[in-house]
Amino acid sequence: MKKIIAVLSMCLMMMAMLTSCGGHENTPEGVAEAAVKYLAKKDFKGYMSLTNATDQQKESMSAMLEKLGQQLDQKGGMKEWEIVDKDIDEEAGKATVTLKVTYEDGSEENNSMKMLKKDGDWLLSADK
Repeated sequence: MKKIIAVLSMCLMMMAMLTSCGGHENTPEGVAEAAVKYLAKKDFKGYMSLTNATDQQKESMSAMLEKLGQQLDQKGGMKEWEIVDKDIDEEAGKATVTLKVTYEDGSEENNSMKMLKKDGDWLLSADK
């Protein structure tokens, strides 16, 4: 009986951990990685789920993301990416993660993602 309770408790804890971080690591690096994966798949709804954007901001972001999708198509899509810099201030709940993105056409660019911590979760900042 004790073994069953222990196993059930372990399963519940694991489920809580997975759902609380939305399927990605709840760190600035984990959010940046998830965001780039969503962008690479052109899953803009998934990308926006990682932001602190209001409904009004999401409307304007939608058009911007569609344009980004067209630019990705012109470059043949994303080939690979890596985190090249990070500045994390846990106390202030702010972070910036810079990624180097390499596209299928061979071009590269660095992109910085600003983040904030809200209710214990790291989110992409929709504020400029």
